Amino acid sequence: MALLTKYSLWFLPLILLIGVGYAFFLYYKNNNIIFEKKHRIAMAVLRGLAMSLLAFLLLAPMLKLTLKQTDKPVILLAIDNSESIRATKDSSYYLNEYPKAVQNLATELGNKYEIRTYKIGDENHLLADDEALNMDFSDKSTNLAAIFDDISMLYANRNVGAVVLLSDGIYNTGANPYYKAARSNFPVYTVGLGNPDLNTDLFFAGVDHNKQAFKGNMFPVELKIAANKLSGKNAELTVYEGKEEILRRTLSIAGNRYFETVKLSLEATTTGVHHYHADLTELDGEVTHKNNHVHFYVDVVESKDKVAILYNSPHPDVAAMNEALSQTDNYEVEVAPANEFKGNPSDYSLVILHQLPSKANSASNLISQLRKSGTSTLYVVGTQTDLNNFNSLNTGVTIGQSKSLTNNSMPLFNENFTSFTFSEEAKRMLPKYPPIKTIFGTYKTSVSANIFMYQKISGVDTKYPLVVFNQQNGAKTGVITGTGFWQWKLYNYLYAENHEAFNEIVDKMVLYLAAKGDKSQFRVRHADVFAENASVEFSAELYNDSYELINEPDVKMVIKGSGDTTYEAQFSKQNKGYYLTMGELPVGNYTWTATTQIGGRRFDKTGRFTVQEIMLETANLVADHDLLKSISSATNGKFFAKEDISKVANEIKHNDNIKSIASYKKKYAMMLNSPWYLAAIVLLLGIEWFLRKWNGGY
Repeated sequence: MALLTKYSLWFLPLILLIGVGYAFFLYYKNNNIIFEKKHRIAMAVLRGLAMSLLAFLLLAPMLKLTLKQTDKPVILLAIDNSESIRATKDSSYYLNEYPKAVQNLATELGNKYEIRTYKIGDENHLLADDEALNMDFSDKSTNLAAIFDDISMLYANRNVGAVVLLSDGIYNTGANPYYKAARSNFPVYTVGLGNPDLNTDLFFAGVDHNKQAFKGNMFPVELKIAANKLSGKNAELTVYEGKEEILRRTLSIAGNRYFETVKLSLEATTTGVHHYHADLTELDGEVTHKNNHVHFYVDVVESKDKVAILYNSPHPDVAAMNEALSQTDNYEVEVAPANEFKGNPSDYSLVILHQLPSKANSASNLISQLRKSGTSTLYVVGTQTDLNNFNSLNTGVTIGQSKSLTNNSMPLFNENFTSFTFSEEAKRMLPKYPPIKTIFGTYKTSVSANIFMYQKISGVDTKYPLVVFNQQNGAKTGVITGTGFWQWKLYNYLYAENHEAFNEIVDKMVLYLAAKGDKSQFRVRHADVFAENASVEFSAELYNDSYELINEPDVKMVIKGSGDTTYEAQFSKQNKGYYLTMGELPVGNYTWTATTQIGGRRFDKTGRFTVQEIMLETANLVADHDLLKSISSATNGKFFAKEDISKVANEIKHNDNIKSIASYKKKYAMMLNSPWYLAAIVLLLGIEWFLRKWNGGY
């Protein structure tokens, strides 16, 4: 603790002199005050001290306090809740004894460390302090790599002592967790769950097929079938389209580790979502029969959408968009410089203009043809864009620029956007993407503009649009107000070792813009197929007779599943649109009816969708303890068998590198604001007053 003042401490003697001088003149030079000498001295001292303390405040004194803070090590328990753990012969152990062992571990470590629990499954998430860990081993997917990215983000400035990873080592989404763990600055203690030995089992190891096919074409399907410890057995493979049997084959299993790929060539006869399923004979002795069945779905469409990507000059954004669209069979993509494009705009579902119109190329004829034909257009605005020309196109956004400056803008998802949905993985990835170059200036959006993403500049959320859609006279337009999003693709691979989230975002934007115009006043959108661990979501739009977007009337939904199962719900109203989430629904086929009315007119829409079973967790039941051992070895941790969970706490306690970190924080306190300082002055004056009264003074 130290005393600081605004002025030099050499003023202290002067202040003391002022207090003593005042008291002297009061009690020794005032002839009207007659007290005994000892009382006069006492009162003079009290008054002198009080006056000195008051005068001291003129120096604006403050106290500098140095506070010691101790940051206890954080121990994170990362607990795998995936289905593969329970699908073993030890299922009773994981339901009864295992939870108690985990709780005992948390209790023992909690005496010395700060314990946080991280649940691994369909959605990895950190549990709140008051949130109970319910281990039911029902999650359908496992992403072990995401743990280490989340920890580095959530605890970037904390003292992370160690991570205890309790898992069977099986991952079926995301990157290889070894490479993520190896870059961590904390030890990872792994506990091997499940069974690393071969289980007696016959199962589908995977199904490869196109998600989409075109009417009249043949499309391939590959069924990957495996078997362990069933040598000499025979099994029947049966494949169905709906209820119709289309293939039956006898499989002769040879060897303890059997694998075969059955190749099919199926014809896409009618449009719509086609449901296929395949069955394998359920043999005696199998560890589970869940993986003897598999379902897959193929969406048959009329023809591919033609998309043209035209650019002012070569740019990595163009290649990134082309590659993203080439990952699906939905589009026939053409890439060319704008001045070399010879196609007819009316033949295309969508034309993407990268930094066009520019000062070097106004592309006036091309843009005029696009507007006349009603072809949907996506503009990518950059430093080469002629903003005056662009602002005259009535795209839903105008940009005012006074100087040739740019911002570094990160994507910020608009929570009120309902025109289409995308996966939780893409939503989780989006805020992590690096910034792109946007125009520094003023942004104005029209009333009809539908903003998909905002700009986040220097960590500040803004209302400047990054991606915005608009619709006029039946033609859709989209605007990306920046360039450099090719970096999102690279970051996606760095983070997850794939481009799936980036590809999905590009695909959803293009799919929305390229969709044929719906002239009806009531429109409902949804995916044709949902995974069983995904939320079933709908969006809807309602237009009045002037084709103005409204959402005043209520929209009701009735969903019917198999048997007599019926779900009734009402859409919520958001941003002049409608949105409905039904959460997770059981596997099966569903039909729906949505109704609303404007005035006395009733509008009805019907459709269907499918909830698809996920078989990722049952495709492989052999625990990968070697992966867990390699993670522990790379991070200076240690591997434990599930029987040795109780030993983990002792190992962590004896690690001298896991210790509290002391830090010191300076704090400044004005003495004028201190109640104790003011109380001392009041006390001195109060005692003096009492003595004066006691001696008959005034």
